[in-house]
Amino acid sequence: MPKCLSHPIAHIAVDLYNQIAHSRGDHQDNVIYSPLSVAAVLAMALGGAGSKTADELFSVLHAKGDKIHEKFAEFLPKLSSHSQKVHFYVANRIYSDQKFPVLDSYANFLKESYGSAIVPVDFENSSEAIRVGINVWAKTATASKIADLLKRGTVGPSTSVMLVNATYFKGAWKSPFKAGSTSRRDFHVSCNAKVQVEMMNQQQTFATSSCSHLKARAIELMYDGGNASMVILLPDEIEGLSHLERNLSIARLKAIVDDLKDTPDVMLSLPKVHLEQGLSLKNALVAMGVVALFSNSCDLSAAFMNGKPVVSDIVHKSLLNIDEEGTEPASSPAETVNKSASQSGEKSTEFIVDHPFMWFIRGRSQA
Repeated sequence: MPKCLSHPIAHIAVDLYNQIAHSRGDHQDNVIYSPLSVAAVLAMALGGAGSKTADELFSVLHAKGDKIHEKFAEFLPKLSSHSQKVHFYVANRIYSDQKFPVLDSYANFLKESYGSAIVPVDFENSSEAIRVGINVWAKTATASKIADLLKRGTVGPSTSVMLVNATYFKGAWKSPFKAGSTSRRDFHVSCNAKVQVEMMNQQQTFATSSCSHLKARAIELMYDGGNASMVILLPDEIEGLSHLERNLSIARLKAIVDDLKDTPDVMLSLPKVHLEQGLSLKNALVAMGVVALFSNSCDLSAAFMNGKPVVSDIVHKSLLNIDEEGTEPASSPAETVNKSASQSGEKSTEFIVDHPFMWFIRGRSQA
């Protein structure tokens, strides 16, 4: 991935997570989002922005000039070309009230640079029908995986502009877990609370590392094709996620990834997970410095012919299933030998994901 994209995406990954974690407080809800998708939809808004609105978007994206649009135009079509077993569905759109005429130049920009569109609609008189239509579009664009992108009440007669994004990742593990090795085990939500989960088990060589500043270890699971992987950050302590969140930075994230080294005979236990979450990003983005876009000082003069439309919200929804075959069942998984400690005759290194953790999916090639 070119640096002019990886840099903004990395900043969005860390900065947005910090805001979401802060707003979550002591709640123990799962969080899932795609920094790449959020960066793309912000860049789409940037393409139509001027004055302070543009300055704030450039700042939050840590970007300079228009090269970011050129690189997104090159990168986004490649997302599903890694392998037949790795696909990343990104669906971005802008919906604007029809009383604000859209400039042809901006509509062409969205199509050419982001494979996206801005759709004029009648929010004032048909907001509920429009919400249903947006959900139908998102479901179709994500292979029927993401439904109900917008909850009832998300849009209304006063809505001017709404940016929406749906993301769905599908990937098969390079080395699938054996279903027969999955067992019920405790997952410690906190020191005083635990739940039973389906825990997948596998022993083999994995790339691992650790970071004393984060008080956490990392392990990398490769996807089929070798161009993408999942990295799991596991706090050393059961209640160590809050420390990890407070101390996470781009430099430390990069360091723990750069330090990943092959470690033989790692006994990995990983819970099966279904993650699906919709997020209103407005408050988090305002806290990150994107203020004008959502206020009366919003300048989208490069997108609209006249009027002063204000972005009502940016709504993002992601879905990820983690099971024995990958992040969505594959049609015909490859056979893999997963040794147990007793079979190998050697002492294994344990990596037991049995308490709150952090994870991310990363690309491993220029594609």
